[in-house]
Amino acid sequence: MLPNFIVIGAAKAGTTSLHWYLAEHPAVFMTTVKDPAYFAYGVDADGRLLWGNPDLHIFPVKSLSEYERLFRDAGNAVAIGEASTTYLECPQSAARIRQLLPAVRLLCSLRHPVDRAYSDYLMYLRARGRRLDPTRDLTPAAVWAQPDSHWMRVGRYSEQLSRYFDAFPRDQICVLLFDDLRRDPQTFVRDAYRFLDVDPAFEPDFATPHMAGGEPASLMLESLFTRGARSALKPWVPKGAANWLRRLRGRTMREAPRLPAELKRQLTGHFRDDILKTSELIGRSLQHWLRD
Repeated sequence: MLPNFIVIGAAKAGTTSLHWYLAEHPAVFMTTVKDPAYFAYGVDADGRLLWGNPDLHIFPVKSLSEYERLFRDAGNAVAIGEASTTYLECPQSAARIRQLLPAVRLLCSLRHPVDRAYSDYLMYLRARGRRLDPTRDLTPAAVWAQPDSHWMRVGRYSEQLSRYFDAFPRDQICVLLFDDLRRDPQTFVRDAYRFLDVDPAFEPDFATPHMAGGEPASLMLESLFTRGARSALKPWVPKGAANWLRRLRGRTMREAPRLPAELKRQLTGHFRDDILKTSELIGRSLQHWLRD
């Protein structure tokens, strides 16, 4: 058993919410492991990673047999899938997916590249038990704000998406926008359901937050919640208990400082050409990203 659809990214663009909204649909099967990253994993003859930074990327599934086992409980699901945000970043993933799954459908969610980079950096800090320092982190000199930083490079979508549009027919690719998830989650989810040919009238639980961003009120609690979130993905954990944990974590998060308008404007300038190319590639206006 192998998937007939994959969510390929982007990281911090609503993919965790999308994973759970898909998993709730009675005609959809999603792996209990989010981000298996199988198609992003590869090593050379000496065992060195062909792509990825061990400090940033995790590869839970490294063999085809392990990957196949993720789908053994799919049963009679119409849509069978997984979500791995590294697939958009990894240069080899599109070709690897094409080789094994030429008919697979691909879902991708995009977010304003500067907002995405900032949110990704906040998650990086949370995972390491560190807090945002506005005097250090909300300036053009901040490590995440450098044009060649990992956080900024992920937001250069046109080249990454082009690999998929070159490898797959256009009707096998659906690109969604995080903006729509924030403004109208029901329509966002229905577009995904329609693309997968499952009942678009099904309404998932929109009340439970999934990987809410921001800053934790307590770094110790955040560490406990992070470990608990991993456990909540296990198939023997009741859904009600998992959702209770997510709601509790959401209540302990507080809004992170907003990006200074001038900083966001300056950083958006680095993406101007890429935003225009991405807009042309997906056939949708992204002018609002340039105006924000």
